[in-house]
Amino acid sequence: MGYDYNKMLTQCNELVKKYRFCEMFSIGESVMERKLICLKTGRGKKKLFVNGAHHGLEYLTSAFILKFFKEYSKAYRNNETLLGYDVCKFHDEITLYAVPMVNPDGVDIAVNGIDITNPYHRKLISKVGIHSFNKVWQANVNGVDINHNYDAHWQVVKEYPSPGGYAGPYSESEPETKAIVDFVREEDFDILIAFHSQGGEIYYDFDGSMGKESERIVREMAQHSGYRAAIAEGTAAFGGCKDWFIKEFGKAGFTVEIGHGKNPLPEEMLNSIYEENAKIILCAMSEII
Repeated sequence: MGYDYNKMLTQCNELVKKYRFCEMFSIGESVMERKLICLKTGRGKKKLFVNGAHHGLEYLTSAFILKFFKEYSKAYRNNETLLGYDVCKFHDEITLYAVPMVNPDGVDIAVNGIDITNPYHRKLISKVGIHSFNKVWQANVNGVDINHNYDAHWQVVKEYPSPGGYAGPYSESEPETKAIVDFVREEDFDILIAFHSQGGEIYYDFDGSMGKESERIVREMAQHSGYRAAIAEGTAAFGGCKDWFIKEFGKAGFTVEIGHGKNPLPEEMLNSIYEENAKIILCAMSEII
C-alpha cells in the first residue's frame, strides 16, 4: 500500500487542525474531480512554491512535503531552529505554498489501480492497452504525462496516451497543468521547486537559459543536500513545470530528484531522504531573503 490521495488529504487536515497558522485550500480539480490541495504558511511578501507528485509513481515526494510542513510548523510554534535555519525569520519574511500532489488521479492509479466499476476504467484500458498499473503508471487518468504538458517547448514525445511520456494533444490540455499555471501566474512566486524521484540531482536550467542567480543558488542547494547540480537532457529537458516557470518568468526554478533507487521509492525511505531535501527548501528560503 502506497501513499495515496486519501492519506495525503488526512495528513493535510491533521496539519491545519494542529497548527492554526497553516492554511489549506484547493487550486483546482483533477480530471476525476479530486481537489488539488495547496498548503500555505508564513506572512512574508516573498513567496516560495514547492510541489510534488507530478507523476503517479513518485508519491514519496508528497509524503516528504507533508513531513517538511509538519516539522517547519512545529519549529515555528516552538520558536526553534530547523536544521540550523531560523524558521521564525523565514515565517515573517516568506510565505510558503505547497501542492503536495499535483497528479492525485495518477497517484491513486499507481497505488490502488482503478476499479472495474469506475467509469474511467474501460476508457483508460482502451487508450493504453494495459490492465496492471502499479509498476508503471506516471500519467494522469487521460494517459497524459503532466510534466510534459507545460508550454515550454511542448512537443510530442509519444503520439498516444501512455503510462508515461505522452505530452497531451496540446500544451496545458490537462486540468492539473492548467491549475498549476493559473495559480503560479496569480501568486507571482520568487522561486519554484518541483520535487520528483529519483536520482539525487537538482536541475536548474531550461533550453540553455536559467533564472536569475540560479547557478549560485543550485550550488548552495547541492552543497547542503549532497545532491548533484545537473542539466537535464533528452525528453527530461522540456515541457516540465520548472521549465515553464523559467521560460515564463525568468526566475529561479528547480526540479529536485529525491533519493536513489527505482520508482516507486518505498515509504520507509522517507526518514532517510528527509533531511537532504528539507535543506534544499530551507536553502531556497535563505536565498529568497
